[in-house]
Amino acid sequence: MTVPGQTLDEPRGAELTPEHVTAVHQRIWDRRGSVAGLRLVVPPCPYTASELADLEQAGHRVGYLPPEAATRATRHVLGTIFPAMGCYSLQHDNEVENLVSRAGWFDYEAAIDAPYGGTDEAELLEQVAATGRDLLSMNQYIVAAQDSRLFTGHYLDDRRTWPRIGIRVSGRIVCARFDGDEMAEGLGDEPPVPGSLLTGYDLHPGFRAPYTGGRSAGVARRERGIDARPEPAAPQRGVHPSQQGEPDLDTEWRRQVGGLVVAGFAAELGMGAEEYAASLPRFAPQPPQYRGRFDAPVVVETRIGWERQYELLGIRVSPFMALFPDAVPWHPDSAHRDAPYAAWFSRWGQRFEGPTSPDDARAALREDEVGANLQEGGAVLHASPALNDAARFFDLVGYVFPATEIAGGLPFETIERTPGICRWRGRPEFAANLYPLAFSVFRPLVRGRAITG
Repeated sequence: MTVPGQTLDEPRGAELTPEHVTAVHQRIWDRRGSVAGLRLVVPPCPYTASELADLEQAGHRVGYLPPEAATRATRHVLGTIFPAMGCYSLQHDNEVENLVSRAGWFDYEAAIDAPYGGTDEAELLEQVAATGRDLLSMNQYIVAAQDSRLFTGHYLDDRRTWPRIGIRVSGRIVCARFDGDEMAEGLGDEPPVPGSLLTGYDLHPGFRAPYTGGRSAGVARRERGIDARPEPAAPQRGVHPSQQGEPDLDTEWRRQVGGLVVAGFAAELGMGAEEYAASLPRFAPQPPQYRGRFDAPVVVETRIGWERQYELLGIRVSPFMALFPDAVPWHPDSAHRDAPYAAWFSRWGQRFEGPTSPDDARAALREDEVGANLQEGGAVLHASPALNDAARFFDLVGYVFPATEIAGGLPFETIERTPGICRWRGRPEFAANLYPLAFSVFRPLVRGRAITG
């Protein structure tokens, strides 16, 4: 008997023979390979019938990860096969590193809720090491979760848990989970997008909660002792191709203003397209001292509140933001203005080439530099949407969420946080990172002090 979402009967009991398990997974990968234009051959299952029976008794399931999709650099193949995942960790140049990338057969905990509940990073690593197992790589986790969906109708962790797995962002082990068909329990009131892969880059090593846990991988007895090489560090990314080169100021102004009209800004203000365009300032020539720091000219609308602007631009505001106090300017220079203006902004990876925490960025601001506010964050995303698509996110360092106790029963520390715009559930999202750390997928957004308005 199947349940909603289940499309395949899981081998059980007497069916758990190496031959039958191999045949089932070959059928699975025949379908998946056809989506990616690949012929994926599944080798014979190395687990004996006795091992398979023991794994079933222990609540484990076996899976197969093809070498063609086993590393950080080839994870995009899985993104092609499962497009609903829509996660930045699937980009061709993603910076979500596997601790170890191991292709082939593996076994994992089959329960929908993750084991090792309530652990922090050190405790999880100690407990998993004591079993002789490794944390699942991201690639293994994706395959395991997709197999779970086939066999049970549920993705791993689509109900209550955020497990740490064998991935790191900026040197820290982080967590992941999948959205199922229903809203998760105890993880905040976030409407799910079924099939979305969520990769929580902003986890601190010491963070623990009832819903944290972990997921581990094992291999067949005859393959134990064969070490997998640690995956090399992801290269640091620089300025995105969409922002390279020197723009023609008139052409760029017309492109941005035309986009604002299409997004509904003119209609929101009760103006026609030509009247609206005439109400906006033009770009001033770039000050020579800005070259190499602020090379992105951007039109900033101020007559529409930032929340409505985000709605018009398709930027979702995280439901978690309802638990936070209102964001306020970090410095008066960053406060929202009354009249629209044009300014020169840093490109992603330009003013701050590498990962930089919000506090370090603010401390490094020069006399002619200003941290970006919420309206400016939306304006930059509108001007350069390819950045968000390519997992190049911004901390809006001109604003802060004041330190206060967070309601809702979630164990968030009482610390000051910085707003930002990331990509979550396949679209841009305004939120705040749990910790004010340097993350490889973020850069502080800064502009030059001079504006035209």
